[in-house]
Amino acid sequence: MELRVNTAFRNVKAHHDDQKRSEHVFERMQLRGIGVEQIKEAVQKGAKKLRDDGSVVSHYRWFKVIYREFRVEDTKKIYPITVIEV
Repeated sequence: MELRVNTAFRNVKAHHDDQKRSEHVFERMQLRGIGVEQIKEAVQKGAKKLRDDGSVVSHYRWFKVIYREFRVEDTKKIYPITVIEV
């Protein structure tokens, strides 16, 4: 199954929250030196916990990734919400 990580925001006014989320997660990734490949690795190998709001927390190495996951055919799409140092 292909895994895609989407940190880009949509350029649509109706999705202002998407832009804020994207800016937040991108800033957090940069501050912690985490790239898209590390996000993929955390999603694939990290210990996961499902939260009440439907998001997933993946604890991997020295950080956690909080994200939402959608499956479309043979693709797992990951929308990171934030990245936290542990």
